[in-house]
Amino acid sequence: MHEVTYSSYLVAFMIDIVILAGVPLGVATVCGLFISVFQAVTQIQDQTLSQTVKIVAIVAVLLVFGGVLVSPLVNSTTNVFNEFSNVGH
Repeated sequence: MHEVTYSSYLVAFMIDIVILAGVPLGVATVCGLFISVFQAVTQIQDQTLSQTVKIVAIVAVLLVFGGVLVSPLVNSTTNVFNEFSNVGH
């Protein structure tokens, strides 16, 4: 068995968190861009329109893909608890 270190678990968790947070953030950014272009074309001056659309998009992404996005984090956590006796040796 290879030696398990704290840094390998930290890197795995950071990658999982980047994936978990990056997908909704990317969707919100794209939605915000489209709403901004739409507001510029139609000359709508409502400030809350883009925020509302982004919040709805983030909630929709988390409802639809939440299980898929959180599964690597759950697997990493389970792996840490299963290999807890080997960490730091």
